[in-house]
Amino acid sequence: MYPVIRYDPEADILVFNVKEGVLVGEELLDNDVLLGYDSDGKIVSVEIMDASRKGLLNAPIELAKSRKDDVKLLLSKMGIQPS
Repeated sequence: MYPVIRYDPEADILVFNVKEGVLVGEELLDNDVLLGYDSDGKIVSVEIMDASRKGLLNAPIELAKSRKDDVKLLLSKMGIQPS
């Protein structure tokens, strides 16, 4: 199931896994964004360093809130009772 969004608060890194695939290469952009590529050269992941300082933590939360019904349905299909 993609995309998958994770946040590491200790490292302050926000990770978007955008598609399934084996990571075979990475490219660090000059704005502290790391792109991960599969063997076909397609982007598999995006890592954003210093995400909280860049004000990017609220975006995934707001997206989840706006898609609340979809998230509840997805959780229920996974056997998780949403609160």
